[in-house]
Amino acid sequence: MTEKLVKSVTVPLPPDEAFALFTDDIASWWPLDSHSLSAAGGETATSVAVEPREGGQIFETMPDGRTAPWATITEWQQGERLSFDWYVGRDREDATQVQVSFTPDGTGTRVELIHDGFDRLGSEAETACANYNTGWDHVLGACYGTRCQKQAA
Repeated sequence: MTEKLVKSVTVPLPPDEAFALFTDDIASWWPLDSHSLSAAGGETATSVAVEPREGGQIFETMPDGRTAPWATITEWQQGERLSFDWYVGRDREDATQVQVSFTPDGTGTRVELIHDGFDRLGSEAETACANYNTGWDHVLGACYGTRCQKQAA
């Protein structure tokens, strides 16, 4: 049985701005050159976007213009929290669950990401969990955190 992953970063933006950067401006910080379906094929996706509503999708736009879904939004609380079924590169039935919360912390925001549900991947659960453990450190900590620092400056 795999444990859930919990990652957090404190950013120098108020919750509404941190949330908007995470969702509306995801293409400005997501590392598409290394963390996308296109990257797995040796190319760089042209964009990634979040449809801002429950039932919306997170999807990438590939170099040939096709779109590929990564996730379906299951909870949308503007400025506070979003949750999604995460199935990038898998069938939707094999989705894991991600929740991202935005909590005021002094003059900034604590952004916490919880990724759970790896056991549904069967024999691939341990490997997937280990890959996401380091992957979220890069994506949330290095990429998103750095972009928040630049926006606040």
